[in-house]
Amino acid sequence: MIAKIIMIFYYLLCLFFVAITFKNLLEERTSKDRIVLYLITLVPFVARLLRFK
Repeated sequence: MIAKIIMIFYYLLCLFFVAITFKNLLEERTSKDRIVLYLITLVPFVARLLRFK
């Protein structure tokens, strides 16, 4: 029971980081380097949400 609660909290935390990073990605207009960094940062979080290992 507690493992499921922790797993749900973990996925919600990953979703929060994806949302914040994606919001910053959409707001970035000037630096192409920062856009690439945001995309690289998103990859592991999206992979976790899709349950890739």
